[in-house]
Amino acid sequence: MFPIEAVTISGEVSTFRYPSAKASEVTKAFCGTCGCPIYGQNTRTPDHLTLSLGTMDDAEGLEIEVVVFARDRPHWDQLGPDVLSFAGQPDWTPKD
Repeated sequence: MFPIEAVTISGEVSTFRYPSAKASEVTKAFCGTCGCPIYGQNTRTPDHLTLSLGTMDDAEGLEIEVVVFARDRPHWDQLGPDVLSFAGQPDWTPKD
């Protein structure tokens, strides 16, 4: 996850919101033109966004630190041993 201050978005962004299984509200943002996912946010962690990797100009140097909803990943998507992984939505919040 990235601190919100580090994110710059240009163009029209559309959003939808829904309640999570942990009694928080999830916001999903997507391109208002093509529908590609851009980011997600959860009221449990209001200072953090989850960004879709495809939205980045340069992802070099980024490392996967945590995976949420790992149960939904394809079988070929293998994670390193140091990646914190949750099958579903955890009772966990990121460190600043």
